[in-house]
Amino acid sequence: MRGVIDGQTLRQSTLPMPSPLQQLLDLPLAGDLLILTHDNPDPDSISSAAAMQHLLRIKRGVHSVIGYSGVVGRAENRAMVDLLELPIVPLQRIDRNAFAHIALIDAQPETGNHALSADRIPDIVIDHHPLREATRRARFFDVREELGASASLMTLYLREASVEIPESLATALLYGIRSETQDLVREVSDDDIEAFELLFPFANWSLLAQIARPRLDKAYFSQLARAIGALEVGREIAVARLGEVNDPDFVPEIADLIVRMVDMQWGLCTGSVREKLYVSIRTNDPSAEAGELMRRILTGLGSGGGHGMRGGGNVNINSTGRSRAEIELEIASRFAHERGASPGELQYFDKGEPSQ
Repeated sequence: MRGVIDGQTLRQSTLPMPSPLQQLLDLPLAGDLLILTHDNPDPDSISSAAAMQHLLRIKRGVHSVIGYSGVVGRAENRAMVDLLELPIVPLQRIDRNAFAHIALIDAQPETGNHALSADRIPDIVIDHHPLREATRRARFFDVREELGASASLMTLYLREASVEIPESLATALLYGIRSETQDLVREVSDDDIEAFELLFPFANWSLLAQIARPRLDKAYFSQLARAIGALEVGREIAVARLGEVNDPDFVPEIADLIVRMVDMQWGLCTGSVREKLYVSIRTNDPSAEAGELMRRILTGLGSGGGHGMRGGGNVNINSTGRSRAEIELEIASRFAHERGASPGELQYFDKGEPSQ
């Protein structure tokens, strides 16, 4: 579903419909813009936000700041931000009231994975996840579920606008597409491939190699060892209940890892940082609906969503009146039931003992 300006769908007009890019560039913006990523932003969200900032600065002269909540936790993500000197700012250092406009990038209103308050309607929404009804209230939105990455959409915007893409931004966008689509093999469209090919000659491949293979501290390996020890494996599903983790990014990272196991079709990983429990689902089935499965599993507990092969969500532990361990077990049980696993099927990976 593409652009809406001031709540009036251009499809109802007898005039030729401007392209989504033209609708965006025609949007009245009088004042500074806050560009928000989703919580604990990944390379797709960060690079897409940087592309939006670049586009609106060049074409409209808009001053903007990129803000994020949570942390940039995964080593690869930190390396991308540091090596490419991407201008993202923690929200606690930003006065949100100082901005006349807000853009929400790689996320949508009322999804529970960003810091936009429920009573604040964003001016701009860019995303590649299933369209949420609340998004329709935005002055402009371009939500393309068929794309594998928001970075692909922003790359095509830059090309259509004839805006030169600096090397650092090209490198960031290329890595955003690579990481989000797992090197163009997961939920990839022709537009993603086209965007990748457009960026390819302008990216810094030496920096890309450093981003993809960053140095890892000892705490990472300690956490990884605990994750392997917590792994429970069935015939086609695996579950990792991690308890406390160092950063939220570790949860989807382990979910990505466990579905690489031979014969494994589905993986679930949970882990908490302070009062919030993070949940990730991955599957190797391209026809699956992991996002819908995530929403069912978190019903009555928290919020979530995703794509066909990926799902993510979170639970505010304090709001449930239950312990973290109880919630993790409940989510794992719901997941196993949804995937048709028999009682007692899951066994600890390292000991071969039935899970409790």
